[in-house]
Amino acid sequence: MIRKRYLIIALLFVGSALSTELKAGTDAWDIYPPLVCAERGSEYYTIDLVTTKNVPGTGLAKGKAVMKFNPNPFGISITKDGSYQHRLDIKLNKVNKPQKGTFVAWVTTPSLDKVKLLGALDKNLETSGTVDWNKYIVVITLEEGVSKSNSSTWSGPIAFRGLSRSGLMHTMAGHGPFAQEPCAKYGYY
Repeated sequence: MIRKRYLIIALLFVGSALSTELKAGTDAWDIYPPLVCAERGSEYYTIDLVTTKNVPGTGLAKGKAVMKFNPNPFGISITKDGSYQHRLDIKLNKVNKPQKGTFVAWVTTPSLDKVKLLGALDKNLETSGTVDWNKYIVVITLEEGVSKSNSSTWSGPIAFRGLSRSGLMHTMAGHGPFAQEPCAKYGYY
């Protein structure tokens, strides 16, 4: 009974506050603009692609892989095993296009036991693809020919690499209590 009374009082309070804000001739949308979903995700969902400087014309280049949830009528997409399915939008900047070969995007697990082809980058140096793993490495290679969709791994030199945010985390299991191992050297922060 007491909870009902507090609920009624709270509803009356909110209703009276709203009615005093809305004056004659004003619309609720003037005071409370509609919610809009952001097209761009936060920095957390962006993977910086770092050049390896192994391919000519990529020394000053930069790249980004933006992770988004794969669209689905029910919200987010999941795989049969319950993992989230992400869409990666990859774009390279300040790259001299190679005279021979094509840049191709791949994803792999940190242990390199699974490799998946995302696709060849187009003339704007962009591509998109999906990934089902939580921790992964994005790899951009320079391939002689366009890789087939059933390719199991790359054969050309690695031009760019990037590590997913969850892949940046690692345990201290292999470290001693006072070890000074430079983890950033291996891609960890």
